[in-house]
Amino acid sequence: MKDSHLLPLLTIAKKGKVKGSVFISSKDLGKELEVSQQTAARWLKELESYGAIERTFVKGGQTITLTEQGKNYLKTFFIDLCELFNKKNDELTIEGTIESGIGEGKYYVSRPFYKKQFEESLGFAPYPGTLNIRLTDETDIKLRKFLDRYPSLIVQSGVSEGRSFGNVRCYKALIDGKIEGAVIIPLRTHHPPNVVEIISPINLKNTLKKKDGELITITVEV
Repeated sequence: MKDSHLLPLLTIAKKGKVKGSVFISSKDLGKELEVSQQTAARWLKELESYGAIERTFVKGGQTITLTEQGKNYLKTFFIDLCELFNKKNDELTIEGTIESGIGEGKYYVSRPFYKKQFEESLGFAPYPGTLNIRLTDETDIKLRKFLDRYPSLIVQSGVSEGRSFGNVRCYKALIDGKIEGAVIIPLRTHHPPNVVEIISPINLKNTLKKKDGELITITVEV
């Protein structure tokens, strides 16, 4: 198969959750992939000729199912990507804008059992507070979600002032290419998935001389 067949095959696989069948017309597929109906129809015909998909034509479109050969093609591509990116000491870079929180980060980071573990795991005592970064670009949001698949340092929960706190996942990071810190993902959080919390041994806003709404880059070690 040609490299150009990967995108339509991947699109079909995602719609059918790999194992299921998909009902779609070449017109709709072309619209989704931002190509002409003729190009989409040609790709489907070629994928069928390669044995990657099976098609059944019905009124208004066609039902498409991935064959084992089609699945194996995607698996091979997946393995190649894993070998390329999923290496120790690799990096993942996301960008977002600074936004003020409601002060909860200072309270949580300052809990003695958290503070001690942060220092032991990350090599620094965090400044009392977190910096919130809102991701707006779709690619950055997807990369943040992809981060969940990587192993992380785990800061264990504890009890303070009669309250029980959850575990916190940590990823060492470099902030704006010059300041060490970490992305933290509390298992109990009120933040949506497109908001990232950062800790550092210093006050990041003051050191970087940045205000709410300004861009910041986070390079995460994975």
